[in-house]
Amino acid sequence: MSNLPQDLKHLVHEQWLRLRVRGAEQRLRERAIRRAIERAVSQANPRIRGLTGYRDRLHNAIADCLEYAKEIAERIPGPVTVNRQTWLQDRLIRALFGDPNRIRWALSSNDCRDYMNRSALKTGDCYGLLMAHPVFRKQLGMDLSGDTIQRDIQQTTLSFDNIDVIMCSSDPQKVRAKATQGIMDALVGFAAKDIGRQQERIDELEERLRIVRIKQKVVSPSTHGLEILRDGGLADTTQYKILGRQIKELEKELAESHQGLSTLNDYLDRLIALLQHPETLVAARFERVRLDRMNVLRPDREDGGQSAEIEFLRAYSGERAGRMALMVRFAREDLVTDQDWIAQAERYVNI
Repeated sequence: MSNLPQDLKHLVHEQWLRLRVRGAEQRLRERAIRRAIERAVSQANPRIRGLTGYRDRLHNAIADCLEYAKEIAERIPGPVTVNRQTWLQDRLIRALFGDPNRIRWALSSNDCRDYMNRSALKTGDCYGLLMAHPVFRKQLGMDLSGDTIQRDIQQTTLSFDNIDVIMCSSDPQKVRAKATQGIMDALVGFAAKDIGRQQERIDELEERLRIVRIKQKVVSPSTHGLEILRDGGLADTTQYKILGRQIKELEKELAESHQGLSTLNDYLDRLIALLQHPETLVAARFERVRLDRMNVLRPDREDGGQSAEIEFLRAYSGERAGRMALMVRFAREDLVTDQDWIAQAERYVNI
């Protein structure tokens, strides 16, 4: 026979523990949201802090952006070990680094070197976020069709440039946390940039309107008095009317551009509206291509195993493609030493 009071006490205790953990998680989440709000305000427009209740107004949009940024960060592939051995085995690593000698120099970025200098550990694995820009190039090359070599065949090759390794850490989860923050900063940055473009448009229209008004004043019949009775007076009157129409058009365009951006409250509302749709500011899409050993795109799978499909996650802002992202693992000992850097610099100086 079961001890009902004891079982009930145990269930109540378990429920209390779950609620306590859930409460602690909620408090951590709220602290993260508050930090993100203040960081976003500093980045977008610090004057927002002068508005009453700005934190409450930003709360939901920032909370959603944080979740969205975390989701993208979790989708970043890896960690993938990067060294000479994986260069031989992994088609993506080979495409990233056309020459295995480039690996050490790419991994020895300023961010990685700064992290190593701050870290007490000098051996073991390190993790980082590798960013690179895919470059597709058209070229003429050779191809084998059966036993026949065909020359001057139009081909597309894939290579990567602007390679950088950032957000280094000994813990891969810390790299993803840094990536989440980086994506969050990008979301706010693109939103602020969008508003900035609107403000630039307003400034441009105001300047054009000022110039046209000056021109109209110069040709105004009232400015010249009886000059309107002389030759050229009719031309001035016509020009005056044309400039008047231009002024009305510019005033209308300026009023439309001012909509949603007349006051600081409008600015905050506009920022919130943009952040409520983070997918329109920053997106991440997996792209797949099939490459042969020479990094030439091969759409045909039936090539006798000479090609393989690679996949990478690429960032987008609207339709503008950005860099790809991959979490990498590498040995600290593989990084370029200070002596190597000095020797390399001396070689450039001698050249």
